[in-house]
Formats: sequence, structure tokens, C-alpha cells
Amino acid sequence: MKTQKQSAAQLLAQTQPTFNKFAIGVALMVLTTAACAGQSGPTESSKTHEMILAPDAFVAIDTPKGWVRSEGPGLAYFLREGDKPRHADVWIYVDYADTGQHAKDKDMNSFINSDIAAFKRRFKNGTVQREDPLALPRVKSQATVYSFRSGERKNAFEEIAYIGDVRHVWILALSATNRDALTSALPAFRDFVQTYGGSIIMGSPDEK
Repeated sequence: MKTQKQSAAQLLAQTQPTFNKFAIGVALMVLTTAACAGQSGPTESSKTHEMILAPDAFVAIDTPKGWVRSEGPGLAYFLREGDKPRHADVWIYVDYADTGQHAKDKDMNSFINSDIAAFKRRFKNGTVQREDPLALPRVKSQATVYSFRSGERKNAFEEIAYIGDVRHVWILALSATNRDALTSALPAFRDFVQTYGGSIIMGSPDEK
């Protein structure tokens, strides 16, 4: 199966979001779990969580607080409430890449190394830095986080959280046209990453 994924280098090179490019076959589904009888308030098991549909999987992750779903690249694309799509200076997107026996990259680490190499080939003055991992409390794991700085004036800042499963790398990214926009959105982005609740793969892991 051909991946929908764009590399960090490709996405950073865009000066404006490209709308409807990856909209085919993408849907947002809501997963609701029932509250236990007698509970006086919401708990983690009784909250409503969202699932995003990929071609061969569902990934559980919630819309960032204070942000709204919009049209844009990737499996899902979010803007701050009130921002106009073509004038936004910061956005969040979700994408993925295949890994495993039949994929270009066999695992998440291999994919990240390929992503960094592609970025450095495109942006000669760009910098990449590994950040502290983010805890994923719903799955008792961690996201691997890198920051990318292209050295260009527009669309030059990105922080990406990579999360692996048996057949994919999920790419959760915050992208901005300037440092201030990125910095102001980081708390919401990191909270968003930490809502990750795992993935459901359709078919057996060996099917491709």
C-alpha cells in the first residue's frame, strides 16, 4: 500500500497549506464509551474519544482543545478557533507512514532517520534537534519528539511527535510560519499528543 505521508522537508517547504490534497478516503469517527453506573463525574473510561481513519487502521486521538478540524494535508488537519485557513500562521496535522517487512522503513527509528535525512538534503541551513519524549498516559508509552527548523522565513518551524505501532509510524506535527506562533501553540500541541489512545489495524499485520 502506498503511504499518504509527506516528509517533514516537503511539508515545511509549503508556504501555504494545500487544501483537499489528501481529503479522499479520510473520515473522523467518534468513539463513545459508556459511563459506569453510579459515577458522579467523568472518568478516563467514560470520556468521549475520537478516532481518525487511515486506509488500513484507526488511530485514537482527540481534537486539540481550542482548535477545530479543517481541510488540509495529512489524515487530519487542525486550526486554532477563529483562524482563517489561508491566513493561519500555525496548524496541527496528523499523518502516517507504513513500516515493516514490505515497507521502505522496517521500524519507527529507521523512518525517523529517513525523515531527518530528507529534511537535511532539502534545507542546507536547517537544524534538527531531539526533544524530551512525551508521555502517552492512555497507552503507557512515549512519543519520540524532534524539532525541525528550516532556516527559511516562511513555514520554517515544526515540532513532530512520532508514535509507532506494529505496522505504522503516526506523525503528529505542529507547523508554524514563525517562532512565536510555534511557541504559543506548543502547550496545546503537547496536550493533543498525550490524548493518543492507540490504533486499531484492519487485517493481519502481514497483509500489505
